[in-house]
Amino acid sequence: MRVTINILCAAALLMIGASVLRGQNAVRSDSLRGPLKTFLRNYLTLGGKVPPDTTTKITTVQIKAENGKFEEVVYVSGEGWCGSGGCTLLILEPSGSTFKVLGKLAIVQLPIRLLPSMKNGFPDIGVTVQGGGILASYEVVLSFNGESYPRNPSLPPARKVTTIQGTVIIANKEASVPLYD
Repeated sequence: MRVTINILCAAALLMIGASVLRGQNAVRSDSLRGPLKTFLRNYLTLGGKVPPDTTTKITTVQIKAENGKFEEVVYVSGEGWCGSGGCTLLILEPSGSTFKVLGKLAIVQLPIRLLPSMKNGFPDIGVTVQGGGILASYEVVLSFNGESYPRNPSLPPARKVTTIQGTVIIANKEASVPLYD
């Protein structure tokens, strides 16, 4: 009986979490779609100029911009994409059959949050900064400046905050899928 109640409670929390995520205009993806997979394979190998890192794993979430278009928030992990400061985060905008890079950040720790605020028509993103010489973790807000998101979350224009309000869209790497399967 107790196990059944625990399972039902866990299922209810998952459904609430999923509806909250949809309410924040974010959709989690457990697989890579064709055009995104093709783009990432090309972009991350510099158009085939460097060999692919076969340890690369991808976690993706679609978020909705003010213009109604969806952006892809892509957390890239693997040997070539992570260091003591975190892993790589890409923020992509669909552009025809390919994507435009709105942000590429090299030192991002999880979790990643979708914030309720927007700048220049694109949602603010919250990330954690720690490692790479930064001992005490802190969270920052990344805002779109009209051309791109900040490149480094540990430097301005990223804004350090004491409390961050938003929905966690990528909590861990458990939902990551291999880029090269």
